[in-house]
Amino acid sequence: MQILTTTIKREYFIKILSRRKKIEYREIKEYWENRLAKHKPPFLLRLINGMSKRAPELTVQVTKVRRNNRKSMHELHLGKIIESKNCRGLEKL
Repeated sequence: MQILTTTIKREYFIKILSRRKKIEYREIKEYWENRLAKHKPPFLLRLINGMSKRAPELTVQVTKVRRNNRKSMHELHLGKIIESKNCRGLEKL
């Protein structure tokens, strides 16, 4: 299965980790259009919070991608968390 990697703000990372956030949004821009054209659902989304080697990281299955033209956003519908790294203690935040 293909993996798409991106960074994410801590606030949203924690919400996804605790399963309070089920959709990740990305602007409809050429950059994301090109990336999503290469990754058809289901695919894996690797979310990294930070740039260090010890940064918290999640790999989540994307079950559906919906283009919301009204909001100019891509909606990445998140399914099962496949893997988490360096996340100890973040679930409780």
